[in-house]
Amino acid sequence: MPSAADAPSQAFSLARALAVELLAHLRLPLSLLAGVFGLGTAGFWLIGDGRWSWLDCAYMVSITLTGVGYGEILEPMTPGARLFAMGLMWTGMGVALYAVSTVTAFIVESRISELFRERKMEALLVGMRGHYIVCGAGRVGRHVIGEIRSTGRPLVVVDDDPARTEWVRENHPGLGIVLGDATEEAVLAQAGLARATGLIAALGDDSRNMLITVQARYANPKVKIGARCGQNNLVDKFYRAGADYVVNPDFIGGMRIASEMIRPQVVGFLDRMLRGKDPSVRVEEVGVEEGSALAGETLARARIFERTGLAPIALRSAPGEEFAYNPGPEQVLRPGAVLIVIGGPEQTSRLKDLCAGPGSDSKGR
Repeated sequence: MPSAADAPSQAFSLARALAVELLAHLRLPLSLLAGVFGLGTAGFWLIGDGRWSWLDCAYMVSITLTGVGYGEILEPMTPGARLFAMGLMWTGMGVALYAVSTVTAFIVESRISELFRERKMEALLVGMRGHYIVCGAGRVGRHVIGEIRSTGRPLVVVDDDPARTEWVRENHPGLGIVLGDATEEAVLAQAGLARATGLIAALGDDSRNMLITVQARYANPKVKIGARCGQNNLVDKFYRAGADYVVNPDFIGGMRIASEMIRPQVVGFLDRMLRGKDPSVRVEEVGVEEGSALAGETLARARIFERTGLAPIALRSAPGEEFAYNPGPEQVLRPGAVLIVIGGPEQTSRLKDLCAGPGSDSKGR
């Protein structure tokens, strides 16, 4: 995330971008106004055949265009000069009204606030590191957004529907938002894919989710990718395309209905852990990194509960191995091990700090 030291430079960049945008809108009316003024000055000078100075001609144009009406200062004022002045009045008034209406429309239509919001969002996206990207804010994506947001993790939402992005902006203020097609590489790059920790393809179209998976894996080989898949026969293809995990909402829904009937108390407990309205308690996973304070220690010597308030409920000693549930105090925490715990964000953050290696991005998060 952007640091406090970056705030002045970001504010300056934002103000400069806003000024450039305003000048872009005023370029045409200001050019027309300047053209009328210049032609009017030259016209009076030519009509006077050099009898009137350029300053007097410019002054005459000024009082004509502004409607001040001090009176004619160019003597003698011939009928031709008056006809020219009349034409200048009407032309200048039209150009002036056009310039005023352009500025008014720019302000009344809230373009300034919109530009400010856009530039602020650009600065937010550029400064994000280790964040998660959710592609799609539809039926499934909204629940994904809400859950990740409840854990306090940085998040960017990508969707090509303005109504859905506006819903995200109203219901989850402060999130990074990119309005665009998530299947396009440039849009994913704008969302900070190269710096992201994870990406979730949650669109309602399997083919688009597949394309997002392929492009994300190609652009960032280290990013963790989760994909929504509506057809079970495509699950293996998603894994081959680079997804780390694939979820079929219909399958999960069917399993949930059956589980409610068979083991309702277990389902209720897991619901509270995984998607309850109280974000203070969640099931979390924390990896033990090389060189961390816990690497090589047994659970007894690590004193995790005393230091964080968390009691590990499962431990996987190495990638590919099965989880050991309710691990005993003699279990060794080797680098690459994964701990499963139940607790709040602050407790989990303390455990992550203990498990993080020197210089890890997890430190302090």
